[in-house]
Amino acid sequence: MAQTKADKLLNRITALHRSLQLDDEDDAPSALERDLMLGYLRDLYTIYLEVGTENKQEVRNAPPPPKRETPIPMPEPQKPTPPPPPPTPEPRQPEIPATRPEPAAPAAPPELPDAPVPPPPAPAMAEHTAKIDPTYDDRPAPNPPKPAPSTNSGPDVEALFHEPDNDNGLGNRLGRQRVADLTRALSINNRVLFAKKLFNNNDELNDALKSLNLKGSMANAKPMLVDLAQQHRWSAEEREETAREFIDLVRRRYA
Repeated sequence: MAQTKADKLLNRITALHRSLQLDDEDDAPSALERDLMLGYLRDLYTIYLEVGTENKQEVRNAPPPPKRETPIPMPEPQKPTPPPPPPTPEPRQPEIPATRPEPAAPAAPPELPDAPVPPPPAPAMAEHTAKIDPTYDDRPAPNPPKPAPSTNSGPDVEALFHEPDNDNGLGNRLGRQRVADLTRALSINNRVLFAKKLFNNNDELNDALKSLNLKGSMANAKPMLVDLAQQHRWSAEEREETAREFIDLVRRRYA
């Protein structure tokens, strides 16, 4: 199974490498193509790393080799030990008179805590005895602010937001799981696809994902999606399916 995955990755890496023109400085690979190549190489490295780990486990589980019997060496004949030298007398050290202990210094008297200073008395407040009648303003209340007008969109753009009929199948439930963060929900292939077909570059895609991630609801995110659809012509035939997939991803963020 690992060999089949490695062969597929090698075919993708070879096809992408042939499509790149590394010799021509004017047609250098873009950042998206470079990220795609690095993603393929990272997956290939992971496959070979897992294969190396399995081989190490097989080597560890193999039975240990039989131990070789080492010959027992013959004891060498003991040599006669020479007699120990006579002990040398230790030199006598002069006696040092004992020092008299110095008298201990008198203990310092304990510090007395500072007496708390009472706060100054509060000034006397004068009581108002005059009776004041309340006054009423006859001016009408200001009008509440009007809501922002909704973005005008054509029928082609509105068709992109049409939700398909609900299906209780397992595949549909897995595809409709809630997305916690739009910036981390995209794979490398989806990021390259959205950046090429729906946006001008990868930076513009990242800015849009950060803004849509903080809208709070799908109703607040829809005006921004309509503006992006009109600006980049998402309703075109070659972009319509990819645009529906991107809008469905935002809808799963606020499901």
